[in-house]
Amino acid sequence: MQEKIAKLFAATTLATCVGVAAAQPPNVIIVLADDMGWGDVGYHGFDDIKTPSIDKLAEGGTWFPQAYVTASVCGPSRAGILSGMHQQKFGYYGNHETLSVIPHDQQNLPEMMRELGYKTGMIGKWHLGYSDDHLPWNRGFDFYYGSPTGSHDYFRSSAKDDEKRKRFYPVYRNGEVDTPIQERGDYLTTIYADEAVDFIERNKKEPFFLYLSHNAVHFPWQVHDRYLERVKDLEVHHEERRFFAGMALALDDSIGRIVDTLEKHKLDENTLLVFLSDNGTPIGQGFEQPRRKERGTTTMSSPGDFNGFKGDTYEGGIRVPMVAYWPGTIPANQAYPHPVVSYDWAATFVARSGMKQPSQGLEFDGVDLLPYITGKKPADERPHETLHWRRDEDYAIRIGDWKLTRNSKSGPQTIRLFDLENDPGERHDLANVHPEKAQMMQDTFDEWDSQLPDNVTGKRFKNRNYDYQKGKRTNVAELNEKLQD
Repeated sequence: MQEKIAKLFAATTLATCVGVAAAQPPNVIIVLADDMGWGDVGYHGFDDIKTPSIDKLAEGGTWFPQAYVTASVCGPSRAGILSGMHQQKFGYYGNHETLSVIPHDQQNLPEMMRELGYKTGMIGKWHLGYSDDHLPWNRGFDFYYGSPTGSHDYFRSSAKDDEKRKRFYPVYRNGEVDTPIQERGDYLTTIYADEAVDFIERNKKEPFFLYLSHNAVHFPWQVHDRYLERVKDLEVHHEERRFFAGMALALDDSIGRIVDTLEKHKLDENTLLVFLSDNGTPIGQGFEQPRRKERGTTTMSSPGDFNGFKGDTYEGGIRVPMVAYWPGTIPANQAYPHPVVSYDWAATFVARSGMKQPSQGLEFDGVDLLPYITGKKPADERPHETLHWRRDEDYAIRIGDWKLTRNSKSGPQTIRLFDLENDPGERHDLANVHPEKAQMMQDTFDEWDSQLPDNVTGKRFKNRNYDYQKGKRTNVAELNEKLQD
């Protein structure tokens, strides 16, 4: 598969003449889905889902078969996107209401974009801190409409600023409680699309940065009847998949409306739009028991042929749908073959205005992807040779096409080695077949991991090699033998 994609990429870049930058820096839009798995978009080859607008983006832009996020759960993944770096560098490893934030001494993406002269707007789910000083209106956004919670009811919200039930938290407009969803008489995903279109309309004459962070397709499982009507003829293996398809179609509509608005105002050729999900398919899903799924038993969201789910470091948790769309600049109908990471987009966006690094704080781990996907870089040159993940007790490292991973709750507890080029579904653990490679990759991971700060929650990791710099090594073979006994 990867060889086929590489040939397609080479042929496309040779046949397509593109530029790296527009005459002026482009408008920038991020559309972030929540908990949308690899198997939840049509352009990946799945016909039991309807995503015509997302598929149109892939047809008119570049999609990434090996796209990763920096974490397999919402909060830290979003921190990676909005910081442009490994969020672990500021102690952000998992979801925590008050402690897990991007610190103020680390300039984030909206703050950079504002510095570069963009009008900045965010719509939707925040999930990067609940205290006022860490909410969007105090973290670089000129405009905010949405709710800070991790999940939210799609039909109801509270009018009370002191609401304790997170599912019904108020929806805010620039720091003030706005009209409750039920009084607007609509569906949250559609309301977010309305607000996104309004933001573009209001700012069409000046450079803008829009971060549209949908709650869809995250729990609670709720969908408006009008979307179910549009998927009633979809062939699905389970009726829960049809219900989920309705939720996905509402999200897809929002993207179609954004593109239509850009085209209406002739902004499409000067707007870089990136669509992605914050992590993979949730292991808990559906109405029927058992709700905790195993490989091949999903009834709603799907990781496709990949192993694992949201919350772990198998491919199903961290490999996600991702598309970049910029007509006339980014090649159309291209599958970019090499691994990329969600933190690359911050570096890519600000590079269009000549910014190399944040003005304050740590430097990017991400790289400017435009030279790679437009053919300015050699076709065989990868943006990243080595990738790392650490979320609580789960970790992974990818070097080239080899991946070492350890997960504390799903699957075997041992350290496992996979050849992703020949086994992207992670079905064949090769740690015992290639023990020297497994040991080298564990040492490389420990060298990186041991230099990271502690979790801001104060929790220490049982499987972190804190003494790596002092010469201590994690013996993979011995540890696996012990864990298998």
